[in-house]
Amino acid sequence: MNPFSMTAIVFLALVATGAYFYGTKKNRWISAGMTADFEDVLKPNVTNYVNIGGSIGYNFNYSLPPPYTSAKGTVTLSPRHSLLYLPISLLIGVRDRYFVNVFTKKKLRGEGHFIESSYLKKAAITGIDAMERREVTKGDKVFVLLWRGADLSKELESVLNALPEPSLVRHFCAFPETKTFFVHGTRKQNGIKGNLEAIALRLPGFLVKEKA
Repeated sequence: MNPFSMTAIVFLALVATGAYFYGTKKNRWISAGMTADFEDVLKPNVTNYVNIGGSIGYNFNYSLPPPYTSAKGTVTLSPRHSLLYLPISLLIGVRDRYFVNVFTKKKLRGEGHFIESSYLKKAAITGIDAMERREVTKGDKVFVLLWRGADLSKELESVLNALPEPSLVRHFCAFPETKTFFVHGTRKQNGIKGNLEAIALRLPGFLVKEKA
């Protein structure tokens, strides 16, 4: 092997090693910020985190105060630690994202969703053709509002209008069969707290009001 080839191999190895440690550190910082946002908004009584795939992300479980009981979710991150896979992941649309389910013992008024229109088929909603629907444009995104069991269009649009960055929420759902709220969102530089707060403040509007 000639000296030039050896130098090139050593250089690439050093770059890959540096990228690994930098990417790992950055992903840990990002995941810490995202989970801190979850805790600030949901205010769990008990928290539990399980690492998945090294620096790829975390699964989490929370015990929540009333009117909710628990939350379960996942944070997944771009593979910043992998110099070879990162460009491919960006090309296929892999981004920092989260999925969270918030559970309650209270009854929900009906089923409701708002979904980024380009993500509608991937959401795979059962019985979607039988649901009421309306489209709403926010910024450069078109969202589809869906509901059944009760007219939740105003509540859904209220949540959507309150989002400081609606383009970062792909799917919100209130699902009465399991008494669950679901959010699938992505992250940008300023985090996810603003969107989470806007959603959490408006969840009670989907619950059946208790009689005095």
